[in-house]
Amino acid sequence: MRGFWPIRTIRGWLIGSYLILSLLAVGISGLLTLGLLRAYSLRQERALLQANAEAIARQARMWMEPAPWPEGLTRLAYAAAFLGNARVRILDVRGQVLADSGPSIRGTALWAAPVPSTPQGEGASPGASLYLPGAMEPQEPMHGPPGMRWMRIRQFRSPWGSRFHFENFPGGGEGGSLAEGGASPQVLTVRAPIGEPQDPLGYVEVQAGVEPSVEIIAAAARAFAVAGLGAALLAGLLGLMVSEALSRPIRQLARAAVQMGEGKLQIRAPESGPLELRHLAAELNRMAERLQATFTALARERDALRHFIADASHQLRTPLTALRTFLELLQGPAAEDPEARAVFLAESQAQVDRMAWITQNLLDLSRFEGGLIQLDLAPHPLADVIRSAVSLFKEAVARKGLTLSLDLPEEPVEVLWDRWRMEMAISNLLDNAVKFTPAGGRITMGARLEGQAVRLWVEDTGPGIDPEDLPHIFERFYRGRNATAEGSGLGLAIVRWIVELHGGRVEAYSQPGYGSRFDLILPLRSEAPPA
Repeated sequence: MRGFWPIRTIRGWLIGSYLILSLLAVGISGLLTLGLLRAYSLRQERALLQANAEAIARQARMWMEPAPWPEGLTRLAYAAAFLGNARVRILDVRGQVLADSGPSIRGTALWAAPVPSTPQGEGASPGASLYLPGAMEPQEPMHGPPGMRWMRIRQFRSPWGSRFHFENFPGGGEGGSLAEGGASPQVLTVRAPIGEPQDPLGYVEVQAGVEPSVEIIAAAARAFAVAGLGAALLAGLLGLMVSEALSRPIRQLARAAVQMGEGKLQIRAPESGPLELRHLAAELNRMAERLQATFTALARERDALRHFIADASHQLRTPLTALRTFLELLQGPAAEDPEARAVFLAESQAQVDRMAWITQNLLDLSRFEGGLIQLDLAPHPLADVIRSAVSLFKEAVARKGLTLSLDLPEEPVEVLWDRWRMEMAISNLLDNAVKFTPAGGRITMGARLEGQAVRLWVEDTGPGIDPEDLPHIFERFYRGRNATAEGSGLGLAIVRWIVELHGGRVEAYSQPGYGSRFDLILPLRSEAPPA
């Protein structure tokens, strides 16, 4: 696929950029170095030729006065050409050529070496002779004179000096020109005056190729080429390692993002790699945490709504049935009976009030369970909270002939609670105590400090709770087997959720025939639960 070509990835870009930069660095430095080396070599070659030309000019002066001696100048030119591996021309003051070693002299000469023809001590061979090309031809063909062997001497210049090579001519010579080689690709020419520079007798002109310099530059170029390849290889390996170190956390981020996109919000991206990638991973994790919290809240709200709908449909069925019955009776025989109509209307109003109470309590309980209610925490005097809740039941207690007493700490105590909801929890306990305690019974509302907590309790002298029912009384809609008073079964469930939201707990104690006691153990300073 097109998106997976290596050059289109970060790894490909990094490796490619490392290779290009290394090649550019080596190439640019190589070009600069070779250019400087070439210029330096040419300067050195020119200085060497100039020094040779001046040396030849000093030697040629003896053959220029009083008149030029061509034979001596020619021998000097060829000898200097052989030794200096250059072309040497000697000119008169008008520029006319007096001697010329020739353009093809490339360090070649003939040597006539004596060969022993008799045993040691029997006669002697002729002496050895050296013939420079063009300067002097041998008197005999290359096959003679007798007792002589012709040899070719070659001189090769290199950056590290001159090298000689001797070649035999078996049975004579090969004939032809003694010199080999063509013209140099580049020739340097220098000129030196013979005699005084202001009034010269002539000039010495020296021309030579720059083969040694070319060889040096070629060797340096090869070295830079090898260095460039080595640098490219090292750069590629370094780019591979750096790209792997950089792309690995990016791939991990991508995998984590894909999993988060699939709904796995509990996945967290590893915070590793360069600083920027660590920051990116941290932000991605924070986003996932916020999304997870949002989805959790939505799920709670959905579940709470589901519970609310199910409970409401179950609890509202009874009052709705009663209302339907009352309406049918009011439309029938009771329509003309004012007394019966008044009774049915009063019962209908009671059922409507009951539905409103059930609906409100179901909604509150669903919100408690879903964690959708935020506590409005504020400091309040403990005694004020309790007295405010108790005051709502004074009339009911008096009407039923009950005794309601308070047992509060003598010293003032301040609590950090959601007052309205804590009064609701206390009221639900008092409401149950009033409903289930028979006439003439006693109800006690008390509180006492226990370190950094406070214990509230509501105790009554009612019929008590069956031991089998006691573990279930805080479940929604649960009613005991022997319950005689009306109720929806939501009050104690709401008490438990309010107390737990404040960071406390609820305890229930009961013995059939001896009443019940409900304790609320709460911290003095509650903290808001996490959203």
